[in-house]
Amino acid sequence: MKKRNFLLPSLVAGAVGTATFLLRDEEKREQLKNVSKRSFSKWTGFTKEKEDEELNEKVGHPEPYDFEDNKMVSEGAMHSVHHFDKAEEKGEEPIRTSIQDK
Repeated sequence: MKKRNFLLPSLVAGAVGTATFLLRDEEKREQLKNVSKRSFSKWTGFTKEKEDEELNEKVGHPEPYDFEDNKMVSEGAMHSVHHFDKAEEKGEEPIRTSIQDK
């Protein structure tokens, strides 16, 4: 019984000391965070690459019957046209946003 009363607090103190040592330095904290994220993703089977594949599949092949998505794309495309038309009506030069526009 005395061994057990000594062993458990010793293990807890060792774990706390190790955690304090590892989390003290910013670089080691980042390494520990990355290792824990990788371990968690391996354990659950969900990785960032898998998430990216799902997003790229939707981006690469838009669904013609996804009306909300198509409306959003249409509105985004029309924004630049409206901006150009307003600038032209006022007789101003439209704002150039990329190197190719210059």
